[in-house]
Amino acid sequence: GSLLLPSPPSAAAPPGSRALPWCPHRAMVAGWEVSLKESMKGMVKENARSVAKRPLPPIPADLRVDDPWKPPITLCLFYQYIEPAWTPKQHRAALAFVHDLGRKLHVTGRGRCAEEGLNCTLTGSAEGIREMAQGLRDWDPIFNETDFKLTDGLDNRKKFKSLTIQKKSELVAYGLPVSMAPSLKANETKHLEADEYHKMMAQPDTVIIDVRNHYEAQIGHFQPPPGGAEFIDPKVRNS
Repeated sequence: GSLLLPSPPSAAAPPGSRALPWCPHRAMVAGWEVSLKESMKGMVKENARSVAKRPLPPIPADLRVDDPWKPPITLCLFYQYIEPAWTPKQHRAALAFVHDLGRKLHVTGRGRCAEEGLNCTLTGSAEGIREMAQGLRDWDPIFNETDFKLTDGLDNRKKFKSLTIQKKSELVAYGLPVSMAPSLKANETKHLEADEYHKMMAQPDTVIIDVRNHYEAQIGHFQPPPGGAEFIDPKVRNS
C-alpha cells in the first residue's frame, strides 16, 4: 500500500520486538516500533519474494501438527485487478466460482469481488490454501500474476469461522467508477520485493507515499530510519 519514488534535485510483532513509545529513530512495523535492522532479522529472502508467475511455495517440511483435531492453518492474502473489467455476467460467474471452490476446499475468510477483480484474506489447511490458489490460476490465467502471500503454521484458533465473499462495485472504496480507473497496463512503476523495499527505505533520495487510508497508516507503517527516505502520509480518506 505504498509507492516509492526517487525524490526530486516511500499485526503481530516481529520476533524479539516490543511496544515502545514513538521515537523517530525506529522503524514502525505493523504498529510495533522496531529498528529497520530488527525488522529484517531472521528474514529468509526467498520467502519474501513474490510468487507472481512462479510456482506456489511448497508446504514447509517442518510444519508441526501437535493436535490432529486442530491442525495449524495457513493464512493467504491476495488481490488481483482485472483489465479489461469483468462484464456483469463474468462478475457473477467469478463470485460463484470463488464461493464454490472455497467451500469445496474448506477454506474460510473474507473477500471482495468486483468487476475490477478479487481481494481476499483466507484461512485453511496448508494443502487447501495452495489448492485454492492453484484453482484460481487454472480457472483464469490472470491469477498467475497474483502474489499469493502465504503464512503457514498459525494457531488453529486464528481460522475464520466461515467464507464470505461480498459482491462489490470496487475492490478499494475510492468512489471511482471502473470506467474511470487508470489503466494498469499503462503503469510503468516497478514492483519491489520486500528486501529491496527495506533497502530503499534507507536511501535519502527516495520518497515513500502511503496510499492506504489515513486510519491504516496510523495503525502501522514502515518509518524510514534517520537520514533515509522521506515518508509522506497524504491522509487519504477513501481507500
